[in-house]
Amino acid sequence: MEGGEANGLASGTPPGKASAPRSRRRFVLAVLAGGLLVLGGIGVFAVRYQADQQLLMADADTLAPDSSLVQQASAEGETAFQTHCASCHGRDLKGSEANGVPNLTDDVWLYDFGRVSEIERTILYGIRSGLSKGHNVTDMPPIGLQKILSPDEIKDVIAYTLALSKHQGDPAAVERGEKLFQDKGVCYDCHSRDAAGIPDYGAPNLTDDDWLYGGDEKTIYKSIYDGRHGRCPGWIGKLRFSTIREIAIYIHANSKESPESPSKREASDGSGGRPG
Repeated sequence: MEGGEANGLASGTPPGKASAPRSRRRFVLAVLAGGLLVLGGIGVFAVRYQADQQLLMADADTLAPDSSLVQQASAEGETAFQTHCASCHGRDLKGSEANGVPNLTDDVWLYDFGRVSEIERTILYGIRSGLSKGHNVTDMPPIGLQKILSPDEIKDVIAYTLALSKHQGDPAAVERGEKLFQDKGVCYDCHSRDAAGIPDYGAPNLTDDDWLYGGDEKTIYKSIYDGRHGRCPGWIGKLRFSTIREIAIYIHANSKESPESPSKREASDGSGGRPG
């Protein structure tokens, strides 16, 4: 019976009785620990919910860039950007000319002026995404395939276009190209008479030296002949609204607003707003 005495049987305690209080204590402790974890999770969720609501209720275009709210949103936005956007725009946000993906770190914007609210709209609804609120107005038509311009006429238009961004070319070709650009009704109606583009259409400015697909003659010829139909998906319904705003804030923090941005005009004339 020595083994039994060692297990407490000598004192008359029935088998298993000695461990029952310890089991109950462990159960109670486990329940308490689980409850604390749940409460902690609820607390974290409540804090995150409050921060999300504060971010979404704010006017995104007037948030101070050095505020704790923007700093936190930008940090969260970077993580979301790298997960959902970097596969096209690159981890450095500089895009890809080979794929016609725009650089998001400069002050050149196809649509609007690069304010947070405008970036947010593009992320929400996309470009040629099929969503009714997306940027779906137009794209670059296949002018050569549709035989609107002949190959020689396209080359003349290229000469004129390159001359706008200070590239020297054959003066006669430039003159013919300008006439085609202005009179044939296939270029100026999207790119405008001054060739500076129309942000409402996503038609790029042709007077600078920034090119979405590349500015060499071969690439421009392909753009005019075959057309371009770049696309960006809309993330509404796929990401939380707060996450979409965080990505917009992150992009804005790493880019510059267009020189024509209303925010810059308002700041320069003292009527409010924040420069990009």
